[in-house]
Amino acid sequence: MARLRSPGFTEARRGYDKHEVDKFLEQLVDWLETDAAEDIGQVAVTRKLELVGKSTAHILLTTEQESQELKRQTEEDCAELRAGAEDDAQKVRDAGDAYAQQVRAQADDDARRAREEATAEATETVEEGLRRRGEIDEEIDELETHRAGVFEELSRLRAELGATIDAHRPAPSNNGEPDGKAPDAEPAPQS
Repeated sequence: MARLRSPGFTEARRGYDKHEVDKFLEQLVDWLETDAAEDIGQVAVTRKLELVGKSTAHILLTTEQESQELKRQTEEDCAELRAGAEDDAQKVRDAGDAYAQQVRAQADDDARRAREEATAEATETVEEGLRRRGEIDEEIDELETHRAGVFEELSRLRAELGATIDAHRPAPSNNGEPDGKAPDAEPAPQS
């Protein structure tokens, strides 16, 4: 500081006024010895705050830019995921529709086969019923023919029996009555 109080400049005609320079240096030394640390500290703090402010502004700007980029990237990723999910959902729907059509076709085929089997079974049952009915009708015809034959035989036997009874009847006596015997009653015809 002593060097600042007596700098030892050479005097020259041209340049600054020596007294003004000395006065300025004196004030500078006084300031350095008293308020410089505080003033420089505040200036340094202010400068540092300005630098921190600039740095913070730069960080905030960079953060904002990165945030915007991240947001844009996230939106793109979401759009891709949404599109992928929609594609997957469409594939699942298509697969489900195809499976449903396959199951429906199989069910239709099974129903058709069941109908055909039921129709065939019903036709077979009806044909068996008709065959049995034909057999029963033939048996009934045979029984009716046999019954008619039995009735004819009964009628023939009745006629023979009546003739035999008539042949073995005693002759009537003169008074119109048989030998004291009552006439035999003819058996009633049976149908």
